[in-house]
Amino acid sequence: MALGTALRKDAQRVVGVDILDVHEQCLPIARQQLGLQALPENLYLRKISPGTALTIYGTFDIIYSWSVFEHVAQDMLDRAMGSIFDALNPGGHFFLQISPLYYSPNGSHMMPWVTDPWAHLSMQADVFRQRLFEAPPTSEKVRNEWAVYIPMEANTAAERDALWETYETLNRVTAPQLCRLALASGFEIVRDYRTKVDTEIPQHLADAYNRETLLTEQVVLLLRKPASA
Repeated sequence: MALGTALRKDAQRVVGVDILDVHEQCLPIARQQLGLQALPENLYLRKISPGTALTIYGTFDIIYSWSVFEHVAQDMLDRAMGSIFDALNPGGHFFLQISPLYYSPNGSHMMPWVTDPWAHLSMQADVFRQRLFEAPPTSEKVRNEWAVYIPMEANTAAERDALWETYETLNRVTAPQLCRLALASGFEIVRDYRTKVDTEIPQHLADAYNRETLLTEQVVLLLRKPASA
């Protein structure tokens, strides 16, 4: 998305940050798929440490987070939202999307390997882990799609270890919790869009969890930093 914005939207400066080394994959993929020999000069991709203040890169009119916020550690959610607020210019916007949310049918993020809806909420943890580790070999297509989580050189054992760590560190944030977090950080909510699944909820989960939480698969928030902030 950062590359597309830099190439197509005439942005003065596009900065992409991640705590992983995934930015190193950008040029090879762009070379293969788009024929680019170099990344555009207005694109800056950086690896950062968790908790790094985003203002070290300046301030911005727009910040976005696409299926990332569910991976922020629980004890850093407030700080992450506040850091984004601080890095926006007054009147700037933050576009935040998460899918799938943790309590939705595929909220474990392990869908290619454990396909049962809500498996992570229904199975014992050791059984769920066993299902993941004993799943059939991962196709090349899925490996490419999941390159953020799976090191390209990883064998099957290392791949499953990486996937399990990804699952274990999901923060379980819900859409209402995310809205409260945004408001507490000073944002105005311009748009709150959610999508739901129509999958039938097993009775044992309906007994234990909120129905809306189980069915809400995606949340998309458009947040605004007040012009007076």
